[in-house]
Amino acid sequence: MDTDQAIAALRDDPQATLELGCRIVATAGDDERRHAEVAFELARNSDRTAVWRAADAYAQVADGRAARWMAEGAASLSDPDGIVVDRLTLPIMIQEYDADRWIAHHQDWRIAVHCDDPARALLALHAARARLPFVADDGSTVSDPTQVTGPPGPWYTPNSVFVEPDVPLIWLDCKSGVFPLMARTVLEIVIEELRGIGITRAELSTPKDQ
Repeated sequence: MDTDQAIAALRDDPQATLELGCRIVATAGDDERRHAEVAFELARNSDRTAVWRAADAYAQVADGRAARWMAEGAASLSDPDGIVVDRLTLPIMIQEYDADRWIAHHQDWRIAVHCDDPARALLALHAARARLPFVADDGSTVSDPTQVTGPPGPWYTPNSVFVEPDVPLIWLDCKSGVFPLMARTVLEIVIEELRGIGITRAELSTPKDQ
């Protein structure tokens, strides 16, 4: 049974299909990783985490396909009637490696908030700033960032987090590391703090000037 047949056989088991996709990315060569796209597309129809797991799997091997799945993940958090998340928020930037091959080069860790009440949004970002240093590379939250020593398990948390009041904007110093699962939790925390302070309509995006 070839790879495509194996994926088809798991069509009715989204979790197994997702795991197979991640395994293909982790073990296959550059050309063969294309088969994982079929698995991830099948899994995403039934599993909300599939887009994030796909982004993370590709990021682990610095494959440029991580950028597309990161964008899909950001879009999945968007509420068109409330807090909208631009699909290119916390984007993974890619770089051409050789003909027809792109690598995940770095990630832009800035989030700008656009809404009718920037002063209140700034308060929400300061609340988020207190929480974000505890978000790890695998998307988990840790009680003590200084004790993160994996792998296995989480091995990195942001070096620092800053809030710029003019936009307002929050940004994480992650040394440009590519961490899609961390990005998901960061976005979820920012959205939660905005809603918690009473902001129900806003747009999150990453400035395109960098």
